[in-house]
Amino acid sequence: MARWRIVLGAGLLALGGCSHASRPVVAAKPVPAVTSPGWNSIASAADAERVAGVADLWTRARAAVPARLQARLRAEGALAQPDAALALPTLPPGPYRCRLLRFGGRAGLRSFAPDFCYVDGDATALSFTKQTGSILPGGWLHADTPTRLVFLGATRRVGEAKAPGYGIVPAQDVAGVVERVAPFRWRMVMLHPRRDALLDVYELVPVTPTTGIASR
Repeated sequence: MARWRIVLGAGLLALGGCSHASRPVVAAKPVPAVTSPGWNSIASAADAERVAGVADLWTRARAAVPARLQARLRAEGALAQPDAALALPTLPPGPYRCRLLRFGGRAGLRSFAPDFCYVDGDATALSFTKQTGSILPGGWLHADTPTRLVFLGATRRVGEAKAPGYGIVPAQDVAGVVERVAPFRWRMVMLHPRRDALLDVYELVPVTPTTGIASR
C-alpha cells in the first residue's frame, strides 16, 4: 500500500507540467482496458463502499432533480442515464473537454462550461488530470469490469503545485467511476459527497483539431 502511494504521488507531480500545446490529439477509437494494480488493494474502505453503492447514488441524485428541470435532464441523454455504460470504457490518451453536470443541491441540476483534462499513459497504466477550473482532481484509472474503470486520486487545491498521492491526505482523496456512454463520449462519476450536491458527473469528450477545447 505504501509503495503505491509513493508511485501515485510521483505520477501526479509529473502530470502537473502537461500542456495542451505540446500534446497530441486523442486517438480516434476506444482502446482495450489497461492493466493496473487492483483498485481494491489501494482504495480505502469508505471509497470501496462508495463504488459498490454507485447505483443507489444515481437513484437518489436523479430523484433530487425538480420537475421543472426534468426536460433538461432528459436532454443530457446517455450522460445522465445510470444504465448507459458501454463496453470498452478505457479512455484513449490525449486531451479532453470535461464538462461538469451537478445533481442535487440548491440548483437541482446545473451544467458548467467545459474545462480541460488530460489522459496520459500506455498499455500498463493510465492517469487522469483535470488541469483547469476550480476543482482539480488527478490520479490513476484502474480496470474494473468490462464496462467501467475506477478512478482513485486526490484533489489539487488552487495554488498548490501538485496533489498528494491517493491516501496520503485523506481529506483530499477522490474516487470515481469512468464509463463510455456513446462513441467518443465518456463520463466520470465522482463519488465523494459534497455539501452542495448529491452527485458530480464529468462529461469527457476528446479534443480534436476541429472542435477545439471550448466548443461542443
